[in-house]
Amino acid sequence: AINPKVTVTFYPYDVTVSVAETTKLLKTIFASLKTIDLLINGAGILDDYQIERTIAVNFTGTVNTTTAIMEFWDKRKGGPGGVIANICSVTGSS
Repeated sequence: AINPKVTVTFYPYDVTVSVAETTKLLKTIFASLKTIDLLINGAGILDDYQIERTIAVNFTGTVNTTTAIMEFWDKRKGGPGGVIANICSVTGSS
């Protein structure tokens, strides 16, 4: 509302999917928006009874999402670059 020239869009996304599935979603998003300047990795859980899921969300999800977007952003391949803000669970960086 402060700056009507800025578009903020939210896409629901399961961070536990493969890099291929993430890339598929990103193709759809880039086709629609043409560019993305910021990726916010904000998923995080801690479930003592589901350790594999905790790792899948907190670590693997962050790595896969970052890996997938690099196909679109990599400046070495003519991409525009971008900013990644990892605000996900601290257990992802352990």
